[in-house]
Amino acid sequence: MANDRINQKQSFLHGAAVLAAATIIVKIIGAIYKIPLKYIIGEAGFGYFNTAYEIYSVLLMISTTGLPVAMSRMISEAQTLGNHDQIRKIFRVSVRVFLLLGVLGTLGMALFSRQLSVLYTTFDTSWAAIAALSPAVLFICVIAAFRGFFQGQSNMTPTSVSQVFEALCKLIIGLAVAWVVMKLTYTPAGGDMTLGAGGAILGVTTGCVVSMFYLFRCFRKASKNMPTGGEVKSGKETL
Repeated sequence: MANDRINQKQSFLHGAAVLAAATIIVKIIGAIYKIPLKYIIGEAGFGYFNTAYEIYSVLLMISTTGLPVAMSRMISEAQTLGNHDQIRKIFRVSVRVFLLLGVLGTLGMALFSRQLSVLYTTFDTSWAAIAALSPAVLFICVIAAFRGFFQGQSNMTPTSVSQVFEALCKLIIGLAVAWVVMKLTYTPAGGDMTLGAGGAILGVTTGCVVSMFYLFRCFRKASKNMPTGGEVKSGKETL
């Protein structure tokens, strides 16, 4: 019993260290990203980018606040009791909930991109960035389910690695697409900053896709190696 507690403590400390390291790397990448982005799409384009990101953050907060934490706690409890089949049930139910929220959030951003832009800035200049970011709401909701699955088992490595993947895609793909768009739309007055901001946002969306597929691969491997058995509650009880 004492050894189990020591192992759990060591696992928690290791997971916390890995997550902290990933957070530092993501922050550094984010700081590096902003400097060339402003140069590529200009101050106005950077403002459009930030407007889209603010709307995305609000919808994300509404969609996922508290749910991943509740999910990870239920999974942690089921693991402690040895109810491995219940862990799978919790994940399946959670994915359905996250998918529903993600679809609603994505449709809201995509269909009302111009209205949201006007609501936030009184102009519709941010619509391209908002529309380009809309699929990320769906992907990040699915990602939240995967992360809740791993964190409930004190495995922080998949979450940490996926966060770094997201940041790298935002940096490399976002800057590259923004630069290409600004070149393609170049006129004597400059490139189209509205579309340039949308191109930069595609890096965020792409990062979410890459992160989601990475976590899916980790989940398949972990699920395959997980023992079976234990008590399984109904879907209503799980919710």
